[in-house]
Amino acid sequence: MATLQGKFIHANETLNNELNYIMQAYINFYGEDYKDYISSILKNLKIIWYDDTVQNKENFRDTIISSLSENTINECLKKYNQKCFSQSAYIDEIDVLVLPLSYDRTHIIHEINHKISCHITSLKPLQIISGVCVNIEKDGGIVSENSDLNEAINQKMTLEILDELKKLGLKIKYTPSWQEEIFPLINLFYELFKDSLKKVYITGDIDSLIKDVGIENYHKYSQMMFLKCFKLRRMIERGKKQFCLMMI
Repeated sequence: MATLQGKFIHANETLNNELNYIMQAYINFYGEDYKDYISSILKNLKIIWYDDTVQNKENFRDTIISSLSENTINECLKKYNQKCFSQSAYIDEIDVLVLPLSYDRTHIIHEINHKISCHITSLKPLQIISGVCVNIEKDGGIVSENSDLNEAINQKMTLEILDELKKLGLKIKYTPSWQEEIFPLINLFYELFKDSLKKVYITGDIDSLIKDVGIENYHKYSQMMFLKCFKLRRMIERGKKQFCLMMI
């Protein structure tokens, strides 16, 4: 069985070797106009890798590894629950990617796309626009709007970016995601406003999307998605995923 260090070296080297392909795939998806922005984002990746083959995470620190300093990792762990470092994620406030050592390209592209779409508009209070999700600090916590909608849109984009990687010659083993349960609810919206959504992800200019959709339409759609996704989440948690799309 490979050691944690061995898995880290393999995953890190693989990502470094593929980074130019990944960068080009994002440029092909978003457009040449955003080449400089995408390149700057992907050249500055802070990553904590976690061993996604380990089921028992009692010795949590033995399942994560990074080229980040020990002090930086400790600060991350102090600020966030350790659960955040045992599943793929992009933690926008501290600009850290959490990625699986199995080198799951679906998860890697999904989380890097969150990084690309992250725009901090205020530090005090903290306000972050991440795609169509707006995170605002209130009363010591973070209130998020449209997080489920954003996750589904991000996954739609992920699949298209993976297709661009295939065109560049990389073999892709695709991993399904729960966000795809929401695809029937967002397919038309995504196709109609894809160009506007891409612009929001790159620039953070969510007002331009709202203007294109129409403010009343946008708020109605957002509210509908919130209610539908809340119900969907409950069904997934209760193991009724196979029935949820028929019911919502």
